Amino acid sequence: MANNIELVKFYKDLSQEIINKATLEETEEFRENIFTQIYIDYLCEAAEIEDGNIAYHEARGIKVNGYSIAEDETYIALFVSIYKNSPDVYSVPPSDVLAMVNRAKNFYLKSMNKYHLEVEEAYGVFDLAKTIYDYRDKINEVKIILMTNGTVRNMNLPPIEEDGISFMASVWDVERIYRVSTSGSAREKIEIDLESLTGKALSAIKINVPECKKYDADGNSIISGGYVTYLTIIPGDVLFTIYKAYDARLLEKNVRAFLQVRGNVNKGIKSTITNTPEMFLAYNNGISATAESVSLRNETNEQCVITGLKDFQIVNGGQTTASIYNACIKNQQPLDKIFVQAKITVLNNQEQMDVVVPQISACANTQNKVQLADFSANDEFHQSIERLSRTVWAPAKTGGEQQTKWFYERARGQYADIRSREKSSKYFDSIYPKTQYFDKLDLGRYENAWEQLPYITSKGGQACFRDFTLRLKERGKFEPDQDYYQNLIAKTILYRKVRAIVKSQRFQGFWANIADYTVAYISYISGQRIDLQKIWRNQDTTEAFDKQAEIVANAVYKYLIDECSGMNVTQWCKKEKCWNTIRENLNISLSPELENELIQLGNRTTTSVSQGIYSANSKEKQLIEAIQKVDYSVWFSISSWGKETRNLKPFQNGIAFTLGKYARSQKEPSRKQANQGLVILQTAVEKGFVTDDIAKDIVKSFS
Repeated sequence: MANNIELVKFYKDLSQEIINKATLEETEEFRENIFTQIYIDYLCEAAEIEDGNIAYHEARGIKVNGYSIAEDETYIALFVSIYKNSPDVYSVPPSDVLAMVNRAKNFYLKSMNKYHLEVEEAYGVFDLAKTIYDYRDKINEVKIILMTNGTVRNMNLPPIEEDGISFMASVWDVERIYRVSTSGSAREKIEIDLESLTGKALSAIKINVPECKKYDADGNSIISGGYVTYLTIIPGDVLFTIYKAYDARLLEKNVRAFLQVRGNVNKGIKSTITNTPEMFLAYNNGISATAESVSLRNETNEQCVITGLKDFQIVNGGQTTASIYNACIKNQQPLDKIFVQAKITVLNNQEQMDVVVPQISACANTQNKVQLADFSANDEFHQSIERLSRTVWAPAKTGGEQQTKWFYERARGQYADIRSREKSSKYFDSIYPKTQYFDKLDLGRYENAWEQLPYITSKGGQACFRDFTLRLKERGKFEPDQDYYQNLIAKTILYRKVRAIVKSQRFQGFWANIADYTVAYISYISGQRIDLQKIWRNQDTTEAFDKQAEIVANAVYKYLIDECSGMNVTQWCKKEKCWNTIRENLNISLSPELENELIQLGNRTTTSVSQGIYSANSKEKQLIEAIQKVDYSVWFSISSWGKETRNLKPFQNGIAFTLGKYARSQKEPSRKQANQGLVILQTAVEKGFVTDDIAKDIVKSFS
């Protein structure tokens, strides 16, 4: 059992998180939904599921709290919760677990028999029940995930076969959630007994690479080597069976979501599997994987047979693995002619895994180079947001004089932990009101909704955070400053106001989806010219904005109800096509009152339009100011020189000319234009064409 003191602390932190979010939602009676959503987020982090939706429904003999549907609609997970608002950790009797699992199973079986006709169509559970009915002949596996904030002693829940459906149940109690949240890797390790699972073992060549100590130019020691690599061939049916059993958990150190068959590479994999499977081994580059340890037999010199794998992780080759799986599931493609070469690396020092894995991924010669994303909240961006949230005071709301701060919870439990260390919790709450708490998943949602990506936010907190992280990495190093932070808080206030307006309309379901699409649509029709600084100063939205949000929310709701007949609305909202259709068909204009409040472009005295993470940070703002000091004649001459001498690329000649026009009209260049201007100046100075002192100083200061 987990350390009792630490488990109790985790339980109290979890309870506090539920209370905080219930305060934000202003729905105390729906704490069970909030609890379920928190566990869904944990399970996404643990790679048990890709995403999840809340869909609470309870009737005689049946209950469900949420669900997750595989993209190919062959598998579904039903969530059912046992939640108790208890001050102390409590125990859940096995009989209660069995009863609740049975109620979830009964819900599925009733849904197969048109239960959706007995449910109000506007409720989220209608979508779930109808999806089960529509795909009753396609879904062959149902996983029932019981979630509880209590503890459950070890239980054996064997698979159940009923009405041609295989039901598999698993229990996630507070102790199991605590383990994955504190394990460092946030997942339970996979242990594969190959012969029991697949009926086969793997012949392999074992190569032991001893540890080697080297020294760099400064005399620092560098440890290299120190691992064992196993080279083997994995039959297609073995890889299929492993992936079927563990799916996304195999790709934990990879970008987990399998990209659908798009692009020439993945189409090539599918084509080979379908048309020339006997050539797969020759054409395909195989997979690179890691393991904590392997079980062997018949070990002779370099020859051995692998019978088991502990913490097996595919680092490169996720496309290959998932393509084989999908070909078999979707197309009933036989796999007897498919073989995949594999390289399995076991490090002597497992603590080096996080260092070595990205290098394996970057260097492995695979079909698709996997771009690893650091989905951690420990990077500099999130640390900067945390620092700003501890130092920047928010203005007092209109009519008040008490200034407060917003609390950014970079890592789970920070809010409760810091609050508990304060001598006076009342004083802490006066500085950091519970309504001004937000975490990394909230941050990703608010930013993505404002950036008009409602189909991403609809995929759930973890998927939304992953997407935001990837966009942040693509943007390059970004250090948020106070301007960015204030605009972020304004987006937080704006989103939460929209969510409150949505709930006030008493729509029967899809609140989060309606809020996501309402924020995105207002951002779209306003050209992102809502005055975020005004929202920051007032710590509230305006009456004109609120009225506009109500109009848009009702239009979005009507569209989702009227136009999505026969579709699962929640799943439809996750598709980009849904956003494109809403954007093209709603045809809602801004009210004159809100139009008058928008940022007026071209007026240098007004607030500028926020570009979110694409805004210029402090150093970039300094560069923009410096670039503006270069005389327009210098830029025009550089443009002509670059064209004639070909020292500049064609697009750089154009940028130099544009910067000249901007300088002449005193227009501010963008962040990208300023960065490219620095590169252009550096080339012109190095080549001796530009001798202007201002240009030289810029190159010296910023290069």
